[in-house]
Amino acid sequence: MAAKWIARILGIVVALLAIIGLFIEGEHLGGFANVDLTLDIARIVIAAALLWVGFGRVSRAALATVLGVVGAAYVLMAVLAFVDSTLFGVLPTGFTGFDIGFHLVAGVLALVGAFLPLRDDAATRPAGAGTGARPTTTR
Repeated sequence: MAAKWIARILGIVVALLAIIGLFIEGEHLGGFANVDLTLDIARIVIAAALLWVGFGRVSRAALATVLGVVGAAYVLMAVLAFVDSTLFGVLPTGFTGFDIGFHLVAGVLALVGAFLPLRDDAATRPAGAGTGARPTTTR
């Protein structure tokens, strides 16, 4: 399922950014990514949610909800960063162009994953498999 892979990949990337960011405060990671404590804490929460739905046994509704909320939050952060790179003082060192691009792409990707339709496995299953119906035989 593509939505699960989107959650897994985004979860791993966001978790790495959060963990690395905890050790580099007051400056930008490599000069291009914001690592303020507020953003690192938000990333930990977001990564935990994405990893839970990406690797856990959850319903499609839970997966879509987490991806939708994360996607909307990331797109909103990117749009607000165009107005004020510090998100109105919440992030003292401010978003960079990379941050804005990352949040916009990750947000759109998460929203796409949230609205992807389920793949219909019925077309690939043999007749009667998994439906409780017995296959019919002809004599």
